[in-house]
Amino acid sequence: MANSTGKNLLDQRRKGQAFLDELRQFHQSRGSPFKKIPIVGGKELDLNALYIRVVSLGGFAKVSDKNQWIELGEEFNFPRSCSNAAFALKQYYLRYLEKYEKVHHFGEDDEEAQPGNPKASLPIGAIPNSYNYQQHIVSGPRQLLIHSCS
Repeated sequence: MANSTGKNLLDQRRKGQAFLDELRQFHQSRGSPFKKIPIVGGKELDLNALYIRVVSLGGFAKVSDKNQWIELGEEFNFPRSCSNAAFALKQYYLRYLEKYEKVHHFGEDDEEAQPGNPKASLPIGAIPNSYNYQQHIVSGPRQLLIHSCS
């Protein structure tokens, strides 16, 4: 029995590493690479497990609408002293996984311009058919400052 448990753990690690490789490639292709895995509660955040769990609950929007981030924080067994775990999970999901979810889970088009492949724009004076909510997102270099429990 111990052999199969060890094999399952090894399988999980391989799948987790494959997921991280794909996620890194996704971010790099968008010009937003990340080098370090976030640390919450003194340990590396399992981005694969977080992604799988959030998607199983219906995705980022549903988890946020239902305010399930606290419950998610409890599932990850962070120390009780880590009082901002739910906030940290939500922020790290936004930073690393939300766009990935939209593209890979919901099949939405990646609206961000790819490096060297600018987004098509409307002619000056044209009236768009729909409201562009993305115009409110500030782009450019910025730091994600989350003081997670160390």
